[in-house]
Amino acid sequence: MRKSVLTAVGAVGAAAAAALAYSAAVEPYDIRIEHIELTTPRLPQAFDGYTIYQLSDFHMRQMGRRERKIRAILDALPPADLIVLTGDLIHTRAGTEPFFELAKSFQSRDGAFSIFGNSEHKNGVRPGLFAAQLAGHGLHPLLNAHTTIERGGETIVLAGVDDPVNDLDRLPDALAGAPAGAFVLLMMHSPDSIAEAVVHGVDVVLSGHTHGGQIRFPFVGAPYTHSLFGKQMSSGYYGGYKLRKVIGIAPGRTQLYVTRGLGVSGLALRFLTPPELTIVTLRRGAPHFQKLANLTVPIGEQGRNR
Repeated sequence: MRKSVLTAVGAVGAAAAAALAYSAAVEPYDIRIEHIELTTPRLPQAFDGYTIYQLSDFHMRQMGRRERKIRAILDALPPADLIVLTGDLIHTRAGTEPFFELAKSFQSRDGAFSIFGNSEHKNGVRPGLFAAQLAGHGLHPLLNAHTTIERGGETIVLAGVDDPVNDLDRLPDALAGAPAGAFVLLMMHSPDSIAEAVVHGVDVVLSGHTHGGQIRFPFVGAPYTHSLFGKQMSSGYYGGYKLRKVIGIAPGRTQLYVTRGLGVSGLALRFLTPPELTIVTLRRGAPHFQKLANLTVPIGEQGRNR
């Protein structure tokens, strides 16, 4: 009996050690390219098929193994129509220069736009200086502000808010002066302010912050998601009844996607929540979400070793 118990304990210990090693050395670098299609009725016809690369939660400290792999993936992908950077871009000031080195691989027809997460407001980061640096590198910060994008004589509004975690988001300011009745795509780091986006009739919201919980357990889910909504708002698509169930009000036309992001914070581990680079294709039509086949891209020796 004692031998059986010791054997079982040893097996459990070995499995735990293997899971920990995998969480530290494998999954944080197993970047998935998630390709999703969001269909929304108010999207102008000229933007049907519009592609967006959502890059979020780098938490950059250095140009390390994960960052080199992100660069190799971006170098292998075709240019997007638009790149959105949805916060937590750097973890400390030390990550600033490596981040802008990585940003050389951001290629899109209509430019790249950025917002802040909570990491841009702590760990010695100077938000005003970093915003100026982003602008100087063409990664236009939209901090409680908006811009318009035109295609084929039609217009959409791209808006961004500052960090909701620190209560710095001001959606009315972000939308002030926007063309009346225009389709609105909103960058919002944390999904916790989604109800306000619903009230303002935003069409599509792209968020991050949760890291998908960063650690998930089978049958249990993520014990902690960094969201006030808990595991109900961990990652993925929220619209219609699913969104109403989380926020307690009718979501109207608003659809939300929460990416797992690319980096880690706190414990440098990921388990059953691999990092994610998101490709969003917008379609015009009745509200609908579809997850397309995950993309794989060839990564050459130069991309791996630069």
